[in-house]
Amino acid sequence: VYRNNFDVSLNTRQGFPVFATIIEANYIIKKDNVMLQFSLTDSDTKEIHRLARDPRIGYKIIHSIAPSIYGHIEIKRSIALALFGGVSKYLAKEKHRMRGDINVLLLGDPGTAKSQFLKYVEKTANRAVYTTGQGASAVGLTAAVRRDPVTKEWTLEGGALVLADKGVCLIDEFDKMNDKDRTSIHE
Repeated sequence: VYRNNFDVSLNTRQGFPVFATIIEANYIIKKDNVMLQFSLTDSDTKEIHRLARDPRIGYKIIHSIAPSIYGHIEIKRSIALALFGGVSKYLAKEKHRMRGDINVLLLGDPGTAKSQFLKYVEKTANRAVYTTGQGASAVGLTAAVRRDPVTKEWTLEGGALVLADKGVCLIDEFDKMNDKDRTSIHE
């Protein structure tokens, strides 16, 4: 059933009638399962095991990263390691977990394909957020305040670092950021 919901409190604030659209259903069929594309089939698992036995798998992975960019093997290796991630460590005595994330900082002269590497990672990683340091602040990278267009209330949304949780956050032009914002990211 497709209907409009009338909210009196919202209408008194706005000064005119506001209706929220609601769909009521007894049964729903998903057209596409988004998580299905990230689940492994039996043939995928067999292929992964076959590739794991290949003694040149590291070479193949490194050379498959940004194939349009010639050379830069060390950069490609570091990107591959960051994409695969590290191993979390659990300290039994302190009951504390240390993250196994691998951070990569690409430095170089202008025109050395740093931004192209970041764009490649953004397109290939299953969870990646790309932003530039030019207009970014530490607050904007962690959270953003936005006004809801329907209710006109202020809402808090996650920033780039929050959205990239358990994924990759790519910050281009990191040197253009304010020094204070750059150091607060590490806190």
